Amino acid sequence: MIRPVLIALALLVLCVPANAGLEITLREFRGIGHSETEAFSASAPWVIEWWSRPPTAIDHDPAHLEVYLYDAMTGEFLGRVVKHAGVGRGDMLIERGGRFRFRVQGQATRWELRVMQIDEEYAERLRETHRPRGGSSPRRPTLPGRTP
Repeated sequence: MIRPVLIALALLVLCVPANAGLEITLREFRGIGHSETEAFSASAPWVIEWWSRPPTAIDHDPAHLEVYLYDAMTGEFLGRVVKHAGVGRGDMLIERGGRFRFRVQGQATRWELRVMQIDEEYAERLRETHRPRGGSSPRRPTLPGRTP
């Protein structure tokens, strides 16, 4: 009984690449239209992944999604992290830690946001590729305290 479990664990370890990087989902937010999220904490570096789709299968209005990042403690506006017209998805590397919240402006869109803590190795790969998955958002916003 123990032997098959050990073999399965060994195979799992061998199948995961050494440079896979660490990704841990910290928070997920979902909504339709405009909203403000609850506050969340993240250490640098972290990633926001986002999705937008029509609220219904028959909705033909043009979808638009913008997401703004704020410091949850001071209310300071830190930057726009998503600007996308239409249905799509994307992600962005954030290189600042703290306590944050999002303000979401969605028009004719159902949206989802996922905040993921990543390790430095994963962040370095994102910096090197610097290609967002979908959308028109740059991978790194201009945030105070970010080094170029």
